[in-house]
Amino acid sequence: MTTIHQFAVSEGQEWVLPVDDDTYEVFFSLDGRSLEGREPPVMRHIEEGERLYSDFPWLGGHAPLLRQPAVDALAATLRPYGELIPLRGEKVWLLNVTNVIDALDEARSQIVRFDDGDILAIERYAFDAAKIGTAEVFKLPMRASPVFVNDVFVERVGKAGLRNVSFEPVWRSGD
Repeated sequence: MTTIHQFAVSEGQEWVLPVDDDTYEVFFSLDGRSLEGREPPVMRHIEEGERLYSDFPWLGGHAPLLRQPAVDALAATLRPYGELIPLRGEKVWLLNVTNVIDALDEARSQIVRFDDGDILAIERYAFDAAKIGTAEVFKLPMRASPVFVNDVFVERVGKAGLRNVSFEPVWRSGD
């Protein structure tokens, strides 16, 4: 049985956000294409209140950020699934997932749609396990898709001793 997870923000976790608000569109529009050759955005650490250091500071589930310990521990694992882009302003890397799998089982998922039929939100995920196969990291072919990881990846993060990173299980094969 395989479990699929998405990244989740934990209580008090540190955040790293773009300096320029227009840059959010860059992160929302990540669609599996390489960002090679593009100027990396400038990021800033949020200083509000007391925040816990994280090896995966939060920007959003669609655009995981990694600090050096996470890059050191996971770069080889992540290479087949995307690219690590060093960002400016903070010592963080964006995981730009290029492994896009059309694995959403729309008939069994609970989906909220716009009037034109496009997906607004997915309230309950169901996947086609055969399409995912052994992929440890992937995203769906839709705007601002969360990055999904399997239980093997979650175990790798745990075994590497990476700090303050959380995952939320969203689907189990056989459910």
